[in-house]
Amino acid sequence: MASTPLQGRRPGLHPALSMRQGFALIEEAGSVRNLLRDSVDAIRKLRFVSLHGDAVFTMGSIGVEKAMKVLLGCNEVETMGSWPSEKTLRDWGHDIEALDDLLGAAVEHGLARCTHIGYAEVLAARINGSTALPLLFATFARYGKSGRFHHLDVLATDQPGSDDPPSEYWERVELHTRTTEPEFHEVPYGDNSALDQYETRLRGRIAGELDAWWFCVHRLAVQGCFGELGKKIGWQIWEPGRPEPITVKN
Repeated sequence: MASTPLQGRRPGLHPALSMRQGFALIEEAGSVRNLLRDSVDAIRKLRFVSLHGDAVFTMGSIGVEKAMKVLLGCNEVETMGSWPSEKTLRDWGHDIEALDDLLGAAVEHGLARCTHIGYAEVLAARINGSTALPLLFATFARYGKSGRFHHLDVLATDQPGSDDPPSEYWERVELHTRTTEPEFHEVPYGDNSALDQYETRLRGRIAGELDAWWFCVHRLAVQGCFGELGKKIGWQIWEPGRPEPITVKN
């Protein structure tokens, strides 16, 4: 009997993935969703970096790295026909800034296959136009690569360390927001209540940038920017019922 085109195709999430791989990818996408949701919330609730910074840095660095690798993996399936090998994943490493460059290139090449190219271009422009995201990703990259052990390394070597601690990277994110956003130019020193409100709005603005990035990569995936598998995973990495961020909508 003549074979049909469907014979030999694996059932499940995608023909290039085994059932085990498909279940693992769904679990990983759920982890991305949970970590990014909690990262955004943690930044909004941040009051003292010395007390709450580790939660922001840990969830942010892991969540963003996972999101990038999941989407890059979907893109690899579309272009190469299989999920990235262990060697490829090792080569990608934990440097979120380098992963962001890879993801940006994947977006640029994937725009042409999106369902609504104009809309996808707007989403890509929103990501590329953010001046805060590179600083935020630099903070997460520093923590993800070695910053989580910064003070342990100082203890072991009795040396100041080759890089600034992650907390100083975070200070650059806040300084950038204060200097580039007119509403944050005037810091209400001397009024504790007003200062608390100011810092809540400041951290809310930074959280909004991560929320906007999360939404944009989710929508780009759903649009087909990372291939057919990415369309399915794009829905999995976003929290159902979560509204579109105001900074994207506007």
